[in-house]
Amino acid sequence: MKAVGALLFFAAQALQFTVTDGRGKETSNVTLTAGEPDADGWQTVTIARTKGKGDFVLIWPFDGLAKTPEGPEGVPAVVIQKGDAKALANNATVARMATPVALGMATVDDVAARTGYAADALRMRFAELQTAPDPYQKGLGLLYANKTADAVEPLAQALRERQRQLTRVPSEIYPAAMLDGLALLRAGKFDDAAVAFLIAKKQRPSSELAAKSRDEALIKAGKPEAAGR
Repeated sequence: MKAVGALLFFAAQALQFTVTDGRGKETSNVTLTAGEPDADGWQTVTIARTKGKGDFVLIWPFDGLAKTPEGPEGVPAVVIQKGDAKALANNATVARMATPVALGMATVDDVAARTGYAADALRMRFAELQTAPDPYQKGLGLLYANKTADAVEPLAQALRERQRQLTRVPSEIYPAAMLDGLALLRAGKFDDAAVAFLIAKKQRPSSELAAKSRDEALIKAGKPEAAGR
């Protein structure tokens, strides 16, 4: 096993990581490892070793799960030092921390406890994402601010961008599809929401969140017979 810069190879787990810090810079200070694949081929990612001082936290993949990409590039992973002010100033890092909150999988207080930031500081930064130029960041900020109608287009664009990459990364597509579906669902676009949730479900067939969300969208679209399939 050989690490080249920030690109870490784990042949046994068939996963390759590109690790960046909270400021968006590639780092070789952190080594990641992956567990055994589940039924869908997803693996739990954890920090194996670190160099330097401070407590390190894995914030991306957002739920610590990754799957082998379709293509030559590695799985993007972000590790921050707890309470790093420069990381909190980085919109990409903030959006990654906001993802589980927007999906209802964690509270702001949960993220604050994990990352060492004050909850109020996170709330302010999450809300500020709605003016970001990047579509994923902007859509996430708008969704967090309950501006669902405005969040639909940037999140749809973010999903399309991830689907069209030379390397299709499941741990990038899944959250983008879930967020897109959630925005569409809240905006009353139930058929489109069901399609977005199906994209997420195809990435992670065992995801209860994707399945339940799709069923909800189908029922609200007047197609209860299609739910549960």
